[in-house]
Amino acid sequence: MLHRWLGLTTGLVVFIVALSGCLYVFEEEWRELFQHKYLHVADTSGQRKTLTELTAAVKNAYPQEAITQVRFLEEKDAAFVFLTKNELSISVNPYNGQIIGQRNMKKDFMSVVLDIHLDLLLGEAGKQIVRWNVLIFFVMCITGLVLWWPKQKRFFKQAVSIKWRAKSWKRVNWDLHSVLGFYALAVLLIISLTGIFWVFDTAKNMVSFATGSPVWQAPKLKSTPAFLRKADPLDHAYAAAKFSHPGARQVFITVPKDSVEPIRILFRYPYTIIRKQTTLWFDQYSLANLRTDAYQNYTRYEKVSRSIYDFHTGRIRALGIGSKIIYFLASLFAASLPVTGFLIWWGRNKKKKPTLSNECTEKRTGQSAVTTTA
Repeated sequence: MLHRWLGLTTGLVVFIVALSGCLYVFEEEWRELFQHKYLHVADTSGQRKTLTELTAAVKNAYPQEAITQVRFLEEKDAAFVFLTKNELSISVNPYNGQIIGQRNMKKDFMSVVLDIHLDLLLGEAGKQIVRWNVLIFFVMCITGLVLWWPKQKRFFKQAVSIKWRAKSWKRVNWDLHSVLGFYALAVLLIISLTGIFWVFDTAKNMVSFATGSPVWQAPKLKSTPAFLRKADPLDHAYAAAKFSHPGARQVFITVPKDSVEPIRILFRYPYTIIRKQTTLWFDQYSLANLRTDAYQNYTRYEKVSRSIYDFHTGRIRALGIGSKIIYFLASLFAASLPVTGFLIWWGRNKKKKPTLSNECTEKRTGQSAVTTTA
């Protein structure tokens, strides 16, 4: 009863969230295929220009835009991507400073898919709907397992196979719901639990308690304003960070939005399961290193929290593309569950009522009319 009514009330949200999650699994591959020209450059001759020179080129081409972040791969053919306050993504050739093109991230396909997944395009109200739906979905996974569990071992084989040749469509639909749900269950439990970690502080506190280490909090650091400012602050901060923490594959440089915010540089390194990233903060005036959070110093809590994203999205590097395929199928199965579940409920409510002749037969023979159900 609980499983049924939770499914009926949240089915539409589950369908939308699961389908959008299914599409987002291959976000990296989609961008490489359809947005390759914005991410890579063909002409790699010469040396890369400085961040100061590239920033000047972007400001000259887009004087009305405020740059918020610069991101790039430490690969020879990688373009530099400048993000702005108005959510433009501007790609630049780092060797000649030419603008490759721009993307409006508000209309970017994968960004829209992500927004649908996070808030159904309903803003804060949508976030709250998805937030509680994640918890409900976890409960449905558990109750679904209880309903599926065979009462006897001899029925196990029957419970894990779809009877495509069944005479009734209701039986096939029932199998699609229960069997596909069973096969996707392990991944769906991981997805729901990692989602709960993201949206509920209580879950973070529970992980903190279990690991015996505090919840990570973003530091509140400020630059000390000074009359004299060192030239090319982004270049010097990046060079200092790279010298002390070499080997990064991805670089994210957050540009200060006001006069006191520090320069933030995030390095991401190759990894298998636990995401390795080191973050450094620099005073935008003196370029003094205000703080460094290195992956080598992760607490047990941070090791868990840095793994959540990959386990939620299926980007488990240790399994390669195989993990994404598994997550894609599991999410697709999850999107089908509200549909097959609704058909089960609808089919039960469409049972034919006993006819007058059947009632007479029951009275004469003392036997109940047989109703075939799925």
